[in-house]
Amino acid sequence: MLNYFHKKLSSDSVWERVIYAFLLFMILFFGVTILSYYFLPEGLLKNKNPLQQWETSVNTFILIFQIFFYNMISVLVIVFGSLFGQKKELDDNYLSIGYLGFFTMICINATVLGTWSFSVEREAVPLLGRIIRTFDLIHRAGLWEMTGQLFITCAIAHISTVLTSGKNTVTRKIRDIQMTKEEKLVLIIGLLIMFIGAVIEGNAINTL
Repeated sequence: MLNYFHKKLSSDSVWERVIYAFLLFMILFFGVTILSYYFLPEGLLKNKNPLQQWETSVNTFILIFQIFFYNMISVLVIVFGSLFGQKKELDDNYLSIGYLGFFTMICINATVLGTWSFSVEREAVPLLGRIIRTFDLIHRAGLWEMTGQLFITCAIAHISTVLTSGKNTVTRKIRDIQMTKEEKLVLIIGLLIMFIGAVIEGNAINTL
């Protein structure tokens, strides 16, 4: 199973990467949400992220850009990870380490949802309600933001400059990296999706 996803996530087709990354994302996100709901204490991660301690603007327009650029921190983590690629000697393509950064953040988000560790005080709801609320795309930004990150991760999966195969490591210069038109399109779509998430989250915060 792991080898199968390795092949799909490192595929030459960016759309194939998106499809299988989204499938793995859904399995992992809701799986960790359910496990953390039943086995971890409520509020476990509440206020554990020091980067969340920033003043939000009362101006919704400004707040939207605050949220968008705050979320770009996660994108920078993904971009940095994507500069490294690994594969076994018999594999066709290198697997971007950016996926590790992305799916780690997905697990953290899932744990926040499962343990109801949001920084904004809200009354906890049952597990099914938490899952259903995730798909409220008009009022909830989480799925928008994570999907945007996913598109970006898949778009830049082949930009690695440090390539490791077994015990052999080779490097290439950043200027030698070429993204296809499809990859550039997926990257733009990912950024737009994340901006939509920022708009929804900004409106939700200033209407509380």
